[in-house]
Amino acid sequence: MSPDARILIVDDDENSRFMLRKRLKQLGFQHVSEARDGEIGLAEALRQPPDIMLLDVMMPGSDGVSVLRAMRADDQLRDISVLMISAHDTLEMAAQCIELGAEDYLAKPVLMPLLRARISAVLERRRLRAVEHTFLSHFDAQTQLPNRAALLERTERIMAAGRSLALVAVACNNHANIALGTDELQAAALLRRLAAHVQAKWEQVDTVARVAENMLGWLVPDVLPDQQLILEVQAVLGMSPHAPSPSLSSVHALTASIAVWPAETAPVEAAELLRLAMNEAARTDPLSDERVILADPALRTRTRTALTIHQQLEEGLERGELELYFQPIFAVQNEQSPVGAEALLRWNHPQQGVLVPGQFLEAIEHTPLMCRVDAWVMEHAIASLQAWGENLPPSFRLHVNVTARSLASGRLMDILTSNLQESVRKHLAIELTERLYVTDMLSCGAALQSLRTLGIHVALDDFGTGFSSLSHVSLLPCDTMKIDRSFVSGIDVDVQTRRLLESMIGMARSLGLTVIVEGVEQDGQLAVLRELGCSFVQGYLLGQPRPEMDFLRHLH
Repeated sequence: MSPDARILIVDDDENSRFMLRKRLKQLGFQHVSEARDGEIGLAEALRQPPDIMLLDVMMPGSDGVSVLRAMRADDQLRDISVLMISAHDTLEMAAQCIELGAEDYLAKPVLMPLLRARISAVLERRRLRAVEHTFLSHFDAQTQLPNRAALLERTERIMAAGRSLALVAVACNNHANIALGTDELQAAALLRRLAAHVQAKWEQVDTVARVAENMLGWLVPDVLPDQQLILEVQAVLGMSPHAPSPSLSSVHALTASIAVWPAETAPVEAAELLRLAMNEAARTDPLSDERVILADPALRTRTRTALTIHQQLEEGLERGELELYFQPIFAVQNEQSPVGAEALLRWNHPQQGVLVPGQFLEAIEHTPLMCRVDAWVMEHAIASLQAWGENLPPSFRLHVNVTARSLASGRLMDILTSNLQESVRKHLAIELTERLYVTDMLSCGAALQSLRTLGIHVALDDFGTGFSSLSHVSLLPCDTMKIDRSFVSGIDVDVQTRRLLESMIGMARSLGLTVIVEGVEQDGQLAVLRELGCSFVQGYLLGQPRPEMDFLRHLH
């Protein structure tokens, strides 16, 4: 038994309190306090929580059962071990107290051997619970590996000792599929095998921990030079020609990122270093040649900036800081009157002024806020289009950018079907703008076809850049191809660029698509496009993006 354990006696009988206190002192307990009723007992327990409470059942006012029930409902008191004591030893009362969470039930007068045995048993149970709590707080229950907290604690100790270190985050990109195809225990077993393999193959590794559901973290003290460190990680993960175990790497589709902390540099929190490595490991492409990279310290700044932008934009959306500008689209053979326009988002930032999408959309494109912004743009573009009404030229179209993710959500389709009058549907063109690959091509194609069925024009934006390519043209139904500005620069002086653009225009014609070339900024570019037979152009040479009222004056 531990003489340091704190014991609180709660009993209205002074003689009982005296005898219990005396016997506890004889057993070696030095920290024993008393309370003469239930309310005082609760107050004393809150002031200085005991390890064990000896609680009388029958007391005036708040009896022992009421006190026990109140303790189990209180976050601060529910973990205190309670031994009930009573002169009225009934089976029903004992059962009720045990059901409420009492450790045991003792009859008065409490005999010394029985008191010693009960308290010893309670303290041993508390010790085992503390051991279990320590284990659970430092180890992952599924894999029995150290967890994130344990890795960070060990990292902080090495940092405090002034030693350099590296934290390696390893993302197991196929973990979810393995868990789905087998079960969570099988997926966890593979993580254990990978951890054991790492520790067996690289003696310098100090700790291998599970830091996320699909991610392991290694601590490597006294690191090698950067490139050598990458080679070591590649070898251990089976990513080099002479790797000891390529099977583990292929099963998990592993990617890794290494965050290095040289001891002589400025202090950094261990948690921040690990987050840096984990973020980069999660962002790394498992199909690329470079699946093990050094974490870029600048990512911390970019991530903080992105979070700030996200928060400010969300607030700006609520405060009405967003606005649509309109850039005219012209027929090459008639540059006097626009035949269409593109609705372009602007953010009237209270400190930074008018911001264009390139300054803020990247921070939200993978978040639900992107869909909210797309919905805002669509609602306001439709409102503007319908307000212009009968004053529009018959062939005029307003182009509005959307992402495949927003289309898949169904919200845009609801807005279009409920807000857009049938008479102006022919004046709307939806531009699919994708910086990332369209993951569900079938659903996206079905959504676009539904738009066309409604009489809405569909355009593929920024053709030739990123993932907007021939695969999109062949698989996604569209009426117009918008060629990116990057193919316009230099066409009046570079023969190769001119030939490339000419072939793209010819391909679009052969597919029955209308062509709009973006980014026309010079007279020479416009002259070449006229020679190539391009139908429509958009760019600063003929018209800049303008606020709505300014655009309408230009339109008429």
